[in-house]
Amino acid sequence: MLPAQLAWHRDLIYRDDLERAQRMLQVTLINHACVKIAIGDAVILCDPWLSGPAFNNGWDLLIKTPMDLDAVMAGVTHIWVSHEHPDHFVPKFFIDISAAWKSIPVLFQQTRDRRVKSFIGSRGFDVTELPDRREVTIGGVRVICGVSEFYDSWLHVRDGTHSVLNLNDCAEGDEAELREIAALTGPIDMLLTQFSYAAWKGGRANAQFRELAARRKLETIAAQVHALKPRHVLPFASFVYFSNEENSYLNDHINRPADAATAIAEAGSQPAILFPGETWDAEKPHDNAPALAGFDTVYGALDSLPLRPPGESVPLQRLEQEFAKYRERAFQQNSQALIKLLRRLPVLGAFHPVIIRLTDLGTTVSVSIVDGFAVATGTEDVAMHSSSLSFLFNNPFGFDTLTVNGRFEATPEGFGKMTKSLAIGSLNAMGLAVSPRLVMNLKVVLMLLRRLASVIRNMTQGNRAAQRA
Repeated sequence: MLPAQLAWHRDLIYRDDLERAQRMLQVTLINHACVKIAIGDAVILCDPWLSGPAFNNGWDLLIKTPMDLDAVMAGVTHIWVSHEHPDHFVPKFFIDISAAWKSIPVLFQQTRDRRVKSFIGSRGFDVTELPDRREVTIGGVRVICGVSEFYDSWLHVRDGTHSVLNLNDCAEGDEAELREIAALTGPIDMLLTQFSYAAWKGGRANAQFRELAARRKLETIAAQVHALKPRHVLPFASFVYFSNEENSYLNDHINRPADAATAIAEAGSQPAILFPGETWDAEKPHDNAPALAGFDTVYGALDSLPLRPPGESVPLQRLEQEFAKYRERAFQQNSQALIKLLRRLPVLGAFHPVIIRLTDLGTTVSVSIVDGFAVATGTEDVAMHSSSLSFLFNNPFGFDTLTVNGRFEATPEGFGKMTKSLAIGSLNAMGLAVSPRLVMNLKVVLMLLRRLASVIRNMTQGNRAAQRA
């Protein structure tokens, strides 16, 4: 072959390799909701939670992350965080990587409070806020970030050949909602979605509620497949277990990857089951059998996994002091007059005293930002460890954490009362406040009330089923 022909042949091979690299789509499951998406010229690390507990010692990773930090960060061009929950946004991760990898840009949704952006930016990272449902070009690929419900978000990434939609925890299952997303994304090669329930689903005796929640999660996946029509679906973001002595009963009906694989296949898509550390490649056939076998072993040993103790008791006097600060913050951020007015509307049933039995102290207290904190008698609404109540008082996201980790017991009515009285911190954490301006965000309030009504309805349904059994 002549030199000119050799050069031409070499250039042709180079162009073929370059085009193949640009056509590449690989998804590596690191752990839980943490994946590495390699598409076009970008390698996006999503929701890195690699070790340690989450939700006030209520969750742990089901499987130890099989990769060290260097392997996780290898090739990463961007980091995307979907929302502020501690199994998706881990401040320690950004502290740990800030010395070696702070040149990697971070992507996050636009929020009112900009709290996550401020923290990550304070560690030296460049944070790009993604506008809701508007396509932008990042590192040679086009991305759309869509806000979901109160604080979650999904990410769609595409190059000229492939398309990935990471729904993580987003609970989109409504057909109209999904069709709106489909209109934005177009054809999808890979859909990533949560496959099991991830919050409190009734008390110890309400197993029927958890059965219902598990079944409905699979129905949501089927609805997503029908509307979005992805070629492949990776079930993820559920590789955790309720890991506290107070909440481990919640593991009794969690879905397994095999359940998700069946639901995906029956809905008309191809399941892609990955074990942590494994990679799916769009250009190669994928065998689910090794991962399914590995998960069978892991879930089979679920009852033998270590559990965390509830924690040290918090004395009543300290709880009262913490409540005083909690109440002071609430009145600084919200209209005290409006709270008292809403309290007088029977139809809302908001801001009434919640009777809480502190399981470790043998004491019952009444908690209300209107009436104060006091030792009480009478029928309890809720029961919890004093450390959980302390956590609620000391953190704006404390109530949200409690409802996720499930470290409490409540009747349907008690759960409703607790939510309407103590979820004000969660509202404030979303950048909203109980003030006259709240009418401008009436959609969020109605969404909260609808979700609460759904939980109470499902709890009641589960209780009735248990009574009939």
